Amino acid sequence: MTDTSKFKSIGVDIETYNKLKIICDQERRNIRLQVGLLVDKECERLGINNNKVLGLGGLNRSHS
Repeated sequence: MTDTSKFKSIGVDIETYNKLKIICDQERRNIRLQVGLLVDKECERLGINNNKVLGLGGLNRSHS
């Protein structure tokens, strides 16, 4: 069973999902890691301090 203190589900439309899958295939990442990377990059762009973000956004993910 999934640990809901560590993971949350999100819903996206089929078109967005299909685009995300293409990105994941090209970047060799799974969806969870790719979404995390995209969110981390947007937080960085917006100047959102990850230390104030609760949950997975605070984890040190590799962006390479």
